[in-house]
This record gives sequence, C-alpha cells and structure tokens, in this order.
Amino acid sequence: MVEKFEKIGLDYIFKNLNLVTFLGKNRIKNLKFNSSAEELKIEYDNIELTTIFVENNKKSLEEIKRRLLSIKDISNVIYRLKEGYILDDLDFFDIKIFALETQRIYDEINESLFFTSPKNLEKVVSILDPENMKIPSFYIYSLYSIELGQIRDEIKKKKEKVIDDNQGEIEKLYEQEMKIEDKIRKELSDKLIKHSESLLSSLDKIGYLDLLLAKVELNEKLSLVRPILGEKNRYKKIFNPKVMASMTEKGKKYQKIDVEIEGKITVITGANMSGKTLILKTIALCQYLCQFGFFVPSDWAEIKLVDRVFLMVGDSQSIDSGLSSFASEMLTLNEIILNVKSGEKPLILIDELGRTTNPKEGRAIVRSVIDFFKDKELKAIITTHYDGIGRDIARMRVKGLNKNDIPENISEKNIEFYIDYSLIEDENGKVPEEGLTVAKLLKIDEDIINKAYIYLYKTEEQND
Repeated sequence: MVEKFEKIGLDYIFKNLNLVTFLGKNRIKNLKFNSSAEELKIEYDNIELTTIFVENNKKSLEEIKRRLLSIKDISNVIYRLKEGYILDDLDFFDIKIFALETQRIYDEINESLFFTSPKNLEKVVSILDPENMKIPSFYIYSLYSIELGQIRDEIKKKKEKVIDDNQGEIEKLYEQEMKIEDKIRKELSDKLIKHSESLLSSLDKIGYLDLLLAKVELNEKLSLVRPILGEKNRYKKIFNPKVMASMTEKGKKYQKIDVEIEGKITVITGANMSGKTLILKTIALCQYLCQFGFFVPSDWAEIKLVDRVFLMVGDSQSIDSGLSSFASEMLTLNEIILNVKSGEKPLILIDELGRTTNPKEGRAIVRSVIDFFKDKELKAIITTHYDGIGRDIARMRVKGLNKNDIPENISEKNIEFYIDYSLIEDENGKVPEEGLTVAKLLKIDEDIINKAYIYLYKTEEQND
C-alpha cells in the first residue's frame, strides 16, 4: 500500500498534512476507503465548517493548536481504568493533563464545531485538581483526606525535631500515609471510571479536530477543492501536487489539464513523454483522496464513487518471484478480473496493457480486456500504443508536440516545454507517430532516422 501511495503522490499529500497529535496521526493510519456518498458529504461539510471557523477565529485557533501540542494518547490508561485496574500517580497525571487541555479546547470551540467538540471534562478536572490550581502536576493531595493531612503534619513536625527516637515513629507514620494514599488511589479510580466513556469520546474528537484543522491548512497550501459526487469523473485543471512541486523546484512549468471520463471505457493514446502515465496516476490520486474524505487537486471536480481503485503502471517485473514483466502483468490483470467477477465495481486504470509481449498478442489481449470491461459496464481507462482495439469506446489523445512552435535550439533539457499535455477527442483512434519526430528534433543520427522512416512507410503501405 505504501509503494502504491508513493507511486501516485499520496505520500506527498500526507507529508504536507500538519498533524500535531498522535491521535490525529492514528486517524491517517486507519483511513477507510469510503464508498458512502452520505458519509463523505458529511465529512466535506465538516471540512467547510472548520474552514469558516478557522477564518473567523484566528486567536482561538492559535490557542487550540497550542493546547493540541500538549495532548497525549491516553487510551491505554482509560482501557485499564475500565477493566478495573487501580491507576498510579503517573496515570492520574496523564488524565489530568488531558482533561485540562481538552477542557480549554472545549471552551474555545464552544458549539461552533459541534461535530468535533470533546466532552465537557470539568468533573474529571475537579477530581484530579481538588486545589483548583490548573497546573500540570499531580500528587495525592492532602485535601483528599483529613487523616492524610494530619499524618503529613505530624511527619513534618517530627522531622523538625532532630531526635533519634523520632526515626521509628516517622517510619510508622510513612506506612500509614502510604496505606491512606493507596486507598485514595482506589477511590479516585472508582470515581474516574464513571467518566471513562467521556474520556474515550474526547480522545476520538481531539484526533478528529487535529485532522480537520490539518485538512483545512492542506486545502489552502495545495489549492485543493471539494469534489462533487456524481455519475462521471470530470476534472477542470487537474494536477498532481507532488509532480508539480518537483517540477517547480527544477524551474520547469507544470501544465494542468482537463479530464472528462464518460461511463464507457476510455482509451488514451499519445507518444512517449506525453504524460499518459501521469494522467492515470493523478486520476487515481484524486479518487483515493475523494474516498478518503479529502478535497482534491483540481480547480473543479466531479467524481463517481467506486468500490476500489486498480492501478497498473510501470514495470511489473517481480524480482523476488522470478516472474517476467509480462507474467506479473497478467497475474495483476487476473486479480482485477476475479474481483470484478465477484461483484465489485472498481475504477480500473491500466498503462500500456500488453506492451511486454509481441504487438500481435498485445493488441489481442487489449481487445479482449476491453470487451470484458464493456460487458461488465465498468469504468476503466487504458493507455495504449495499439491501433484498432475496439468499438463503442471513448478515444482520447494527448495533444503532443506543438510542432509549429519548436525552436532550433530544442534539446532533451527543454523539449517538455513544447509538449501540450491536454487531452483531446480522437475520432479515428490512430496512435500518433511522434517518436521519430522527437528523435529527429534531438538530432539523433540521420542515417538511423531516415532508415526508420523508410520502414515506417513500408509498413503503412502493407497495412493499407
């Protein structure tokens, strides 16, 4: 899963998610791929309401973030408490700090963010802070027991009198003090157990608050937008934040593009270097983000929910198993087929299917797979170099080289500036022949280029 996320750029999104608590970080570890439109709409509403709160409550936000930094995950302490364990002083300290900081966050949020507001923990604070000092410390206070206060006073008096006979009496008083303290720990644990559910609920809400605040910051930082949940996958100026950041660092320009995928199978063609693979990765990224409850990298987006995302890109060769690229590719394809036959409705994204075998077999495999996907009414996008691979499918093509704008000094360092990565409709479905154009522009040996053109035209005449 980690490798897949790195492949599409989701790791970059998570690295830019400014979570300050372990509770928030645990929520990311346990993200659910959600296919419920109702639940996702609630999450998107919560993000937007949190955005409004952040914009209108700058001072409260600073206070909340400062408090979040002090909050630990004390769930193990609470579970021990629920199981009847008598807590020790460190446990009481952890609960007290959590209750104090959470109560301050509760006061800042009030009813504004009701969906992520922790419970009112004033009673927990009063149990562990009988002196009402609101300071980050805990010990068995004398206020818990009149007898305990008397014993401690007696110990203090005897210590002030430096008499040898006092030592034995002081030790006996210490034993009495420890017994009373143990009794108080039992009483405190019994009192706190009544608040265990409120504490657990507050832990959950604090983690959610941390995540929501991080999402709001992320949306602003990466220009993410709320997707519309619909029946199509359509994007206006979609982009991959990880790739865009990398290109910007290198002084290169990143081109955002529009993508519209109808309900039927979509085939995308284009020369190498034309960004077909990146398109698939970015669509996968947006689908994951959407169904993980995040906004997406696009100026506007409509996304259809699916049961799962299957992405086949890159070299599938398995070194560990000794399988060839083609064998690994076929096993991955078979996994997709089996899941579809079991009733799932996934989004399927496949890059250059059948490229690792001979063209005749590769084209036949692509046609067979397209027929299967069509019969199952699946949403799938396949990039390919093959012509003539099926009817009743949507055909798109990467626009490619702007041949009229190419200067004399073009090189491998600047050629991408003259490639238009936009997707356009491709009615004839013929794969563009830009490979030799690129080779010629890069001043590859003329003898090789000229001979290649001769073979190319001969092949076309034979096909005609």
